[in-house]
Amino acid sequence: MRTNSNFLFVIMGFLMAIAVVIAIAFAIYKSLYTRRINKRLAEGRGAKIKPIMSPVKFVIVTLASAIGIILVLWVVLILFFSAKMNISRMDMISEPHIRLMNSDLIKNSVIGEYRSGDEIKGYTKHTFNDKDTCIEVYTLDEEYTNVFAPVLVTAEYTGSKSVTFSAIEINFEGNNFSVDWDGMNENALIAIDTGGYKGDFDIEYNLFFDKNTGDTGERYVDFETGVTLSVNEYSQVKIIE
Repeated sequence: MRTNSNFLFVIMGFLMAIAVVIAIAFAIYKSLYTRRINKRLAEGRGAKIKPIMSPVKFVIVTLASAIGIILVLWVVLILFFSAKMNISRMDMISEPHIRLMNSDLIKNSVIGEYRSGDEIKGYTKHTFNDKDTCIEVYTLDEEYTNVFAPVLVTAEYTGSKSVTFSAIEINFEGNNFSVDWDGMNENALIAIDTGGYKGDFDIEYNLFFDKNTGDTGERYVDFETGVTLSVNEYSQVKIIE
């Protein structure tokens, strides 16, 4: 009902604009026509007066011209406001951010039955094994885009070495996140909201097997593995092989 009302309002506005243009043009035409008639009456048949189109022809020409001009102006206005809306929409686009989901948080969510390695309804699971590490990335199926987090990720070390520290890093262009993965339990997930980001980003799983640091006091990663993903213009995430 509201759509029909808006359409009727647009049509009425269009007709009113045409009527106003014709009224103004006809008022000018009438003034010129009257002036020429008066001149002919004053100077007689010998008066040199350029012919003027008939009222009927004038109305037809004016009507066609008015419709054409108003349609062009309408298209220009629609393009102008559409461009402004797109710019405003771009200004409102959110930056990427992440959320840690431990087992307690997951238990109270729509994936409450999730256990490490499970499939998650609505997502496609991708498993990446590299030596004694495993990264599992869940990308949201197309039909659920903009409803749930586009990406879920978890990682696991299955080797025999003693891991003193592990971290997952998510690196967007201009936005980098680092998560202390030691503090998370076995069935934890990281939810990645890509926001309005378009392009590639990386997920890295870093392992430290001892607490020794270099001369600068910095920790050096003993083992790292990762995967690259891409976000298209429709906010759909794909794995880059």
